[in-house]
Amino acid sequence: MGFHCKDFKVGKCQGQKVVDEETMPLVLLPPEPDKGDIESLVLALKRNKDWFEQMIVKNSAVLLRGFDVKKAEDFNDIVEAFGWDDIRYIGPALRTHVYKRVWTANEGPLSEFIYYHHEMVLISDYPNKVALFCEIPPPEGGRHPLFQASRAKALGMDVEWLTNGGVMTTIGPRCLTKVFDGRKGRRMWFNTVVGCMGRNRALH
Repeated sequence: MGFHCKDFKVGKCQGQKVVDEETMPLVLLPPEPDKGDIESLVLALKRNKDWFEQMIVKNSAVLLRGFDVKKAEDFNDIVEAFGWDDIRYIGPALRTHVYKRVWTANEGPLSEFIYYHHEMVLISDYPNKVALFCEIPPPEGGRHPLFQASRAKALGMDVEWLTNGGVMTTIGPRCLTKVFDGRKGRRMWFNTVVGCMGRNRALH
């Protein structure tokens, strides 16, 4: 599947990787310097919705760069241009609602490293896509690394309420891998390690 879209041109970014002959992430720029405004971007995404989703599957991630996206309202317009399902977050991270479909990603202290993970991997109704936007850069760091997982499969969670008011949750037995549609049959890791093994234990 080649790149054919008059509304974007391909760019580059630091840290790009070639995985199975595809570049991750695919960097998309405005086709012309005067086409980087939010209105032009939203129209381009609506016109090319199916193509854009094919690029996500093909390249694992797409980075929109050079567009005039400044605030949460702009980002929300971009997300809503696709008509994707709105799946609300379930998990341990502290997140604050900002505007419509926009939430903060993580409000942990800057000193803490966020381990690699799949979003809501332990929930059966996990999101197929995650969209990220930085409005206020942190004073240092703040990079959001992407990596190509190699295995994955999400199963449901059994819940049993206990007589003392507590709850026991059971996950599994579950396969740790999943083959996603359109990914050339590659089996990918789709699970968490830190939550099960602990942050200070060596894995063998």
